[in-house]
Amino acid sequence: MKNLLVYYDPEFTTKLEDIPIPEYGDDEVLIKVVVAGSNPKDWKHPLPQYFNVKLNQGDDVGGFVEAMGAKVKNFHKGDRVAGFHEMDTPRGTYAEYTVCPSHTVFHIPSSMSFEEAATIPLAAFTAAVGLYRNLRIPLPFERTDEHGNNTKIPLIINGASSAVGAFATKLAHLNPVISPIVGIAGSSAAFAKESGCDIVLDYRSETITEELKKALIGVKCHHVFDASNSATSIKYLMPVLEKEGRYTCTTGVKGGIYGKGEQQDLLEEKGVWFEQIWVGSVHDDKPAGGKLFGAVMSVVFESALADGKFSGQPFEIIPNGLEGVEGALKKLRDRKGGNAKYVCRIGETPNL
Repeated sequence: MKNLLVYYDPEFTTKLEDIPIPEYGDDEVLIKVVVAGSNPKDWKHPLPQYFNVKLNQGDDVGGFVEAMGAKVKNFHKGDRVAGFHEMDTPRGTYAEYTVCPSHTVFHIPSSMSFEEAATIPLAAFTAAVGLYRNLRIPLPFERTDEHGNNTKIPLIINGASSAVGAFATKLAHLNPVISPIVGIAGSSAAFAKESGCDIVLDYRSETITEELKKALIGVKCHHVFDASNSATSIKYLMPVLEKEGRYTCTTGVKGGIYGKGEQQDLLEEKGVWFEQIWVGSVHDDKPAGGKLFGAVMSVVFESALADGKFSGQPFEIIPNGLEGVEGALKKLRDRKGGNAKYVCRIGETPNL
């Protein structure tokens, strides 16, 4: 089969190779890839200062179940699924076949395209880890009647128009006690609103902190999800986050892979709990419970998709299948894309 390597030598590049169809373990699913989705990590992780790897970086897939391990339940050959491949390991989704752990594979409705399905896995699991494991907001199935928690919990989502920010919004919207959902975006404010934000503010406003306080209507805020974190965003977010609150973000706060940066200084000065989201926890179980959480969220995704309460992202199809991935990843690197996620149809790869 065709398999796409992504690496630096010394510049960013990709290379198509012919390899055997991958083997799979007892708890894994072999998926015939119809569409693979791209993510910013696909160009970041091969960097020498990150993981310095040369392998297939694809992690998002929409396709058909081809086969499965002896311990896998609830899947059958031919099922339409989406899956999250284990990051920075072989058998990725930029290929004709990929292998995913069964607990991060979920069925998709017959009405959903494989293109839309391939926009979901990595970004949605990232949003879920940030919301539920880090911020500890109520899950979609927790009781909200008089015998449960029915007190409104405001949530601020910075970078609400990003893929992760949009999925955080959609997931938070599944539980009515999470309200108001205050999104912060820029020129894509309309997209953030469509994703489910009750209020959308412009991060470029000189009075953004005051506007946040007004949007909260006097209610104390204990939860901030930062999908576009920087020292600047932390400065306008901290005045509205309670000291006993929680802050989570999608990238590091240490100013690089070494040392202590301004972002960490600001968070420690405020005294809030903070942690970067590690979506890999749903595979490596660090911190403990990550795998079980991933399995639970797969059921949540599948159920919400079937009920029409959850959806993927807008997408842009990469021309020429796997041969077009390098150009798409360079656009992601250079921030030339909009809100659409890049996806490639494997079958459109020339000479396949």
